[in-house]
Amino acid sequence: MILDTNALSAAADDDPGVIAQLARADEMAIPVIVLGEYRHGIAQSRNRAAYENWLAGLLQDCTVLDITEPTTHSYAEIVLELKRKGNRFQPTTSGSQRSAGSIRFRC
Repeated sequence: MILDTNALSAAADDDPGVIAQLARADEMAIPVIVLGEYRHGIAQSRNRAAYENWLAGLLQDCTVLDITEPTTHSYAEIVLELKRKGNRFQPTTSGSQRSAGSIRFRC
């Protein structure tokens, strides 16, 4: 299961639905960009220490997915396939542009 920033935030806040999904996952992975976004957010939190401790524990059970040159080829293929299927894909790293309730789980 690949986690996005929204899923990390919900898991850190003990969202029961997210926790149940994570418990059923054989593997968990976090893209390096997502990890950076999340760390940026907790660096500004008044609960920084608690979130950092939680994240350190989670990272022991996760794979961090690096971005490499071959990753860019896969990314391009996925975006093209989504467009072919009629999906209007717009990549964003801005949390303010996401719906607060959208927690995406992808396999």
